[in-house]
Amino acid sequence: MAGMIGSIGMLLQNFIVPLVMILVGNMLRKHPVSDMRSHNGYNTPVSRRSQAHWDYAQKIAPEIFIRLGKYLLAAEAVLNVVLLLARVSVGWALGIGGGIGIAALIGGFYYTDLKIMAYMRGEDAS
Repeated sequence: MAGMIGSIGMLLQNFIVPLVMILVGNMLRKHPVSDMRSHNGYNTPVSRRSQAHWDYAQKIAPEIFIRLGKYLLAAEAVLNVVLLLARVSVGWALGIGGGIGIAALIGGFYYTDLKIMAYMRGEDAS
């Protein structure tokens, strides 16, 4: 039983990435950054192309990261339960969960940058 509790404790590490995505998204939403020279806010090469790019990025990035973080949190919870029930080793479960978390984080940046570029081309009305 003690081993099972330790395993569950270790698997909680898989929730770090989604919780940070939600936390940072909320911080960016509550404290939007208007000065792109401050190096704060959603700061990627695409968002720094112009002030219009920057302003739109600060508008959409928080919502994207909050939504993606919530989906990832649910997915990680289901994944942890499935891997625990399948008796997959904690090391493998952490590796799989961490890999999914990092992929989702990179995907969030990629998706946000695609939305910015589409909006600036006039293809996205959101």
